[in-house]
Amino acid sequence: MRTKITELLESKKIAFKLLPCSKPVFTCEEAAQQRGISINEMIKCILLVDKDKKYFLACLQGNKQLDSNKVREIVNCKRLSFSSKEEIQEILGYTMGAVPPLLLKNQIPIIFDTEIKSLNNCNICAGIPDAGLELKASDLISLVNPLFGNIGK
Repeated sequence: MRTKITELLESKKIAFKLLPCSKPVFTCEEAAQQRGISINEMIKCILLVDKDKKYFLACLQGNKQLDSNKVREIVNCKRLSFSSKEEIQEILGYTMGAVPPLLLKNQIPIIFDTEIKSLNNCNICAGIPDAGLELKASDLISLVNPLFGNIGK
């Protein structure tokens, strides 16, 4: 199984493990169960939008909830909303529930929760709902070069 994400990792000589699912999954809970991994290794990606239609991708461990107030402070805006399914497809180029923090259709700021730095391995979507990828968190951070903040609770 090849995706544009696996091709990117191969081209950068980054080690990864492809974790196919027996059926498409769209939540961290389903993905962790299908892949036989801990949910705290999952990286969920949430697209947020401000009133001026500026977009931000917030990424945190699958076992945490997003604190949008903390994201607002980092990106210096008064109000953030969750993006629609259509916006996710249009802005990121991925299906809702299968969003990796790589190869986004549009350049937008990406914010990682600080605790991602403490992970050895992490799991991201392969860009499709049928598979995930396990890689070193440090490799993911190097590829994404995100902003960091304590955005989880």
